[in-house]
Amino acid sequence: MNCAAVVCGGTTIAIDCGIGFTDEDGADLVHPNFDWLQARQDSLRAIVITHGHEDHIGALPYFLKKVRVPVYAPPYAAALIEDRLAEHRLKDIDLRVSPAGAREQIGSISVERFAVHHSIADATGLILDTPVGTVVHTGDFKIESDPCEGQRFDRARLEEVGRQGVRLLLSDSTGADVEGRSRLELEAEAALEKWISRSPNRVVVATFSSNAFRLRAVLRIAKEQGRKVCLLGMSVNKHTETARTLGLIPPIDGLLIPPEEVSALRRNEVLILAGGTQGERASGLTRLARDEHSRLQLDAGDTVIFSSRIIPGNELGVLDMINRFERRGLEVITRDEHPEVHASGHGSREEQRTMIQILRPEAFVPVHGTHHHQRRHLELAAEEGIEQTRLVENGSVLELTRDTLRVVDTVPVGRVYIDGMQPLTEEVMAERRAMGSDGLITVLLSLKGDRLRHFPRVLSRGVFGAGNRAQVERKIAEHIRDRLKERRFASPAEAEDAAIEVTRQLLVHNHRKRPLIMADVNGES
Repeated sequence: MNCAAVVCGGTTIAIDCGIGFTDEDGADLVHPNFDWLQARQDSLRAIVITHGHEDHIGALPYFLKKVRVPVYAPPYAAALIEDRLAEHRLKDIDLRVSPAGAREQIGSISVERFAVHHSIADATGLILDTPVGTVVHTGDFKIESDPCEGQRFDRARLEEVGRQGVRLLLSDSTGADVEGRSRLELEAEAALEKWISRSPNRVVVATFSSNAFRLRAVLRIAKEQGRKVCLLGMSVNKHTETARTLGLIPPIDGLLIPPEEVSALRRNEVLILAGGTQGERASGLTRLARDEHSRLQLDAGDTVIFSSRIIPGNELGVLDMINRFERRGLEVITRDEHPEVHASGHGSREEQRTMIQILRPEAFVPVHGTHHHQRRHLELAAEEGIEQTRLVENGSVLELTRDTLRVVDTVPVGRVYIDGMQPLTEEVMAERRAMGSDGLITVLLSLKGDRLRHFPRVLSRGVFGAGNRAQVERKIAEHIRDRLKERRFASPAEAEDAAIEVTRQLLVHNHRKRPLIMADVNGES
């Protein structure tokens, strides 16, 4: 959910505008609370996107529905953003394509892009020229010693910037726990080629859809080994089409087949290229694992290769998929047992150290990753002799002057949950959490004039077992009647509030339970 604000005089720019995926309390997505940024819309001049991953672009439609502001993005990210805006039926958005090497003057801040290696095409970092000095934001990055076609790292430009002087470096910390250097994309490609050639039957390669380099490699391998390719999942289809349009994937006419044609081919003539590596509930890969896909089935002896990592928090869903495949007799190749099948898009410790050595900043702030990763990254900066460093939390206001670097304030932050395409209020999320953890009790009342007319009705779900539910519901209803039968109510709402309160007291005192309680006057006369 990356989103940072840079304020310089009367100019504010936002760097990235991302979402996270979640199944928390039935929500699909989550993005940062943008209230503080929206309150500064008079000074907000632009949103500058570093690259096209969903945790950097996915929240743009939700933000732009409230605040219209120019968006600068590299070509691959811009193509993905156009699709997101179309899904939300947002028109007349000022989307400006800004490739590596481009420079824009945005208010009092000059923004120059430089290319970095990452697990998506057209990934960039930012060089910000400000009145207090140069600030470099790496974006997500790694440094490949032998990059594959289409990967680029503007080392010469960064070395030049370093010689001119860098006041502050904001650097990606995600790989700070991994010693040495990250695996090359070409190494992962070679490993996939080996495993696919060894597989006697159908092969499923599950990978991050946004990695056009990995998609291109798998398509090439399939073609050379005489396999047709079935693209499984909306995201894989979308990214393949985007990469083809931008020339990152060569023509693949005659290679692709739809899911319904897979069963007509011999098993060693098929490769399925799938997204959904994190166990997303609705993904095609999850349905394959559950043997619930309407047009595709796998059989014992087929191979599933997870050319991906498990994002923290998704372990249970991914392990469930793996277990389901293995129970049905499929061979499953994962990064845990065969690390060569996946290359991370984030640099490990030596690449992070190299970035520091190239730029030699006066001050350093680690970004991305968890607090733990940032603290580990800070150790590298200290080893390289950087004295001005800070760890920041969400909401921290970091002040940079020509001489100082300090946290001077905090601003409100939070999370906004999305169900479908609609944001959920905090009240709705609180109700969902209460129902999910403690159950629901509904009290139905009927008023005659300003008094209770009939015996209340109580319905419960997720609170009491089926064996005694009816008996306990009856006792709660009797308690409500006894407590409220002599009261006069000025309105149905007052009666509902009273019923909720007496029910809450009874459940806390007698049952030690705190479910969500709702009341409704349904027979007013």
